[in-house]
Amino acid sequence: MPDRLNEWLADMRVIAQAADDIERTLEAVDATCESSIWAGPAGDRFRGEWAMHRAAIRTALDDVRAQNETITARVKREAQQQ
Repeated sequence: MPDRLNEWLADMRVIAQAADDIERTLEAVDATCESSIWAGPAGDRFRGEWAMHRAAIRTALDDVRAQNETITARVKREAQQQ
């Protein structure tokens, strides 16, 4: 069972790292599309569209992180019961 636990935990770390990478990308896009950097109608349009996409991505990231925690806790519990 320890090998299975280690495999699961390694997978969960990969998922957490990917979520962190996406988080940093969101922050980079936010910084790049500020009105002081990208002014005008195209920038305004992008920021409006980006706000909707960002909210959807944020929701997905929050869901991934919550599921990651749930799965990790369950796998650890199962490992202790064996």
